[in-house]
Amino acid sequence: MLNLKIFIRTTGERELDESINRELGENYTLLVDTEHKPVDSFINQLKIISKENALLLEDDVILCKNFLDEISKAITQYGDFVINFFSFPFQYLTTVVWQQTFVYNQCTYYPKGLAEQIANKMIELRKPYSQYDVLENLALRDLELLHVIYRPCLVQHIDNNTLIQSNHGYRRCIWFKDYLDELNIPYEKAWTKENKEKLTQLMREKFKG
Repeated sequence: MLNLKIFIRTTGERELDESINRELGENYTLLVDTEHKPVDSFINQLKIISKENALLLEDDVILCKNFLDEISKAITQYGDFVINFFSFPFQYLTTVVWQQTFVYNQCTYYPKGLAEQIANKMIELRKPYSQYDVLENLALRDLELLHVIYRPCLVQHIDNNTLIQSNHGYRRCIWFKDYLDELNIPYEKAWTKENKEKLTQLMREKFKG
């Protein structure tokens, strides 16, 4: 396993998914926003995690099986960049290094020292933006920092609502690694109509009830 510290953002109100205990045990640190100030807390948390090579998770995710091994593979290949492991959940994309839109923050890797640079730039650019991923996107662009959108997604978003911000609607993703593995579908073939239907049906089954 790489030299990596894992943090989970939370308000302290949500029970973490069992996959976190399965994959991480106690090897993570909670960052608690007790005041429900998502932008303020996110900026402060970026400064805290910047002392390490850090993986920052939200508290509303399911981790794929063999999560740390999969994360390690990605960081070994792309560890000089910010890596977003859950992004554009409705689009079929291959892993790409780019400077276009940064969205979602369910699971993001930050190389040591970089998160604080992003946090300071977010402070400069803050008004009138309120969503922290939108603000982070602006900061990355202003700093001319590339980031990686990684596929397949190594986490799944649990539900439609969030405790940290207002409801943004449906945000689950069929490109979750566990679904692909369960159906024995290579990600390179996941885009076909037949495979998309299979993945969509499996995702619906997982969230029944």
